[in-house]
Amino acid sequence: MRKSIYIPLLIAILSSAVCVWIANDMPIVYVFVPGILISLILAITCFLKHKLLPNKILPMYLLLLGIQFLHFTEEYLADFVTEIPRLLDQEPYSLDIWISFNMGAYFIFILGAIVLYRQFTELYIIPIFFVLAGVLMNAVVHIATAIYVGGYFPGLYTAFIYAILGPVFVRTVMKEIRSVS
Repeated sequence: MRKSIYIPLLIAILSSAVCVWIANDMPIVYVFVPGILISLILAITCFLKHKLLPNKILPMYLLLLGIQFLHFTEEYLADFVTEIPRLLDQEPYSLDIWISFNMGAYFIFILGAIVLYRQFTELYIIPIFFVLAGVLMNAVVHIATAIYVGGYFPGLYTAFIYAILGPVFVRTVMKEIRSVS
């Protein structure tokens, strides 16, 4: 195994452990941990050998990150911490833990912007995870949940934005990888 593989592997192990420890009763574990593993695979197989040019990727990444803050606000105002557990026949989540978990994740996603800017390929797992779990999975899960409940579900409106911009971002990254290869 190349030395550069150890850093994203360590990040994947630590972030999965923290996710399970902090949010063990929240279904986010079932989304985040597989998302971390898929991000690890993508980081190792696709991105360790390709530096993405920040001027092509960073502006859209930051736009998606800003939308994530709006998404969190929509979830907060629409009582996501009560609605998702009700759907899963669970007790409401602790608002303090949910907010703290999200703010910690957003700090890491901001670090992802620095990773892209500085082209730290060994740390690309961070922005990959944000786009995979924070953008694409949010789009799919929130829209699918709204369809399942037959109406609005907290996070739906911003999920539609992600459903449009997420694939555009992925296409931009893939185009960038092909042009560098």
